[in-house]
Amino acid sequence: MHRIGDDCDKCGFCVLECPVDAIEEGPAVYRIVPEKCVECGACVPVCPLGVIVERAGPDARRDAP
Repeated sequence: MHRIGDDCDKCGFCVLECPVDAIEEGPAVYRIVPEKCVECGACVPVCPLGVIVERAGPDARRDAP
């Protein structure tokens, strides 16, 4: 699962690239909605700041409790 870092400047490139509309505007930065995300990674290469990263650890799994 990917996440968008705090340095996001809301340019919107990731939103345009996401094929399942899993990225929404948050109060400070865009965020990936885990229930919609299909983990295709299409958002990663279009981010000009490189702030979309792979989430590691137990929180990365969608089915984690």
